[in-house]
Amino acid sequence: MMQDVEEEFVDRPDQFEKLLSDAEKPLYEGCPNNYTKLSAIVRLYNLKAANGWSDKSFSDLLVAISDMLPQPNELYTSMYQVKKTMSSLGMGYEKFHACHNDCVLYRKEYKDLECCPVCGVSRWKLEKNKDMNKKSALAKVIWYIPPIPRFRRLFRNDAHAKNLTWHATGRIKDGMLRYPADAPQWKTIDILYPEFGKDSRNLRLGLAADGMNPHSNQSTSYSTWPVILVNYNLPPHLCVKRKFVMLTMLILSPKQPGNDIDVFLAPLVEDLKLLWEEGVECFDGYRNETFNLRATLLWTINDFPAYGNLSGYSVKGYKACPICGNDTCSERLKHRKKICYMGHRRFLPQAHQFRKQRKKFNRRPEHEKASQPLTGVQILESVSNLHVEFGKGKGNFSVDGKWKKKSIFFDLPYWKDLYVRHNLDVMYIEKNVCESLIGTLLNMPGKTKDGEKTRLDMAEMGIRESLKPITESGKRTFLPPACYVLSRSEKRQFCSTLLEIKVPTGYSSNIKSVVQMKDLRLINLKSHDCHTLMQ
Repeated sequence: MMQDVEEEFVDRPDQFEKLLSDAEKPLYEGCPNNYTKLSAIVRLYNLKAANGWSDKSFSDLLVAISDMLPQPNELYTSMYQVKKTMSSLGMGYEKFHACHNDCVLYRKEYKDLECCPVCGVSRWKLEKNKDMNKKSALAKVIWYIPPIPRFRRLFRNDAHAKNLTWHATGRIKDGMLRYPADAPQWKTIDILYPEFGKDSRNLRLGLAADGMNPHSNQSTSYSTWPVILVNYNLPPHLCVKRKFVMLTMLILSPKQPGNDIDVFLAPLVEDLKLLWEEGVECFDGYRNETFNLRATLLWTINDFPAYGNLSGYSVKGYKACPICGNDTCSERLKHRKKICYMGHRRFLPQAHQFRKQRKKFNRRPEHEKASQPLTGVQILESVSNLHVEFGKGKGNFSVDGKWKKKSIFFDLPYWKDLYVRHNLDVMYIEKNVCESLIGTLLNMPGKTKDGEKTRLDMAEMGIRESLKPITESGKRTFLPPACYVLSRSEKRQFCSTLLEIKVPTGYSSNIKSVVQMKDLRLINLKSHDCHTLMQ
């Protein structure tokens, strides 16, 4: 372990000497299993991270273990001491202060400012009946964990360094699409930038970002946005393992960053730009040589709302489709007051039978061809002159009602050359589709998409007019039974099957727990449950 971090202490010899001393000092006199002061702390810290222990519980555990060990012993007794040691090993992080309105990060030329240079709001939280000049808690802080030191550490380990070239040495190359390395995007980078592609150690990364509730309480609106890097150089069974998935940033705020997420991503994009343009010196433990490490970001992975935040495209309204753009086929529903998109048949082959069918769709055949997605160069030309002032409540300018900003990822020189810049999270979409489908089939209140307003809109559009609501005696409205809604006996059979089904261990969660036979419905479906049901 000390060999892996030695090169990082060239300008800090005193710290390295202390770490080396801790790595050689026994935990206590006569300690078995060769546990040292440093190895014991690293082992316990790994357990803390794997099991999600709080800092306070970990400090209490350290005190208890220290009391149980023979005296005197060298075990740390507080989380503060452990953090200092881990930080010196290159496992630290940087804190950046942010404007309360997400206008700027207080870094570089803004580092010493007390107020936001854009909106003038104080850097500090201001409480009522207190001195305005007195500093209190910071208004907003983000955590940034630089990825470059961790990339270097991966290559210092000979086993990891070997795995990081798997895409070139261990992958089956038969023309089939099994992995990102088989995709046209990967090959495009190799063709356009041969200097980058000729070294198989250069990294290909994916970026995932989405909001989550850290308190697991839906009544709390606090939002946390983790930003994660995925390394596609590794084999499929390793690239998504917790050990290799890199958390690079935590954006904490009562409100989601929205269109202002570019302000927070600036430090990460600067590191990615450095890794592309100049690279960093890195030691390869497998080949026992030093080389210049470079990296490229292939795409982002997110749900549809986050797609709009990262790409700068407006994913709401009449032109919400990022592929069709101005050619998006949309109309507003008169009764449900929502916008629907009916042009999905244009993506079918020209000879497909669904294109000619009228009665089952909107009484019209579909002759339109699928729209061609805009290239990165075309998008860059559209947004190059777009000026946006970041910050909550500032308002944004748009081009033809579509683009809200020029994405910060266009600061990466190769971003405009990529075929696919943003990917949608399939599990998220699959869960939404599954819940809507199950809710409609079982006619679950609050979950079904079938109702009086839906039927009226369908009749307005000429779709299944026989299902139009019928008003009896001017009082009660009756919905004719639809073929896609299960009868009570069919619902019971469906729920009973799920209640009694047996699957191999690890195939899915306990599906029995989501079935309610009394009400004949499914509740609390998780993403993997939806994936299993859809299969």
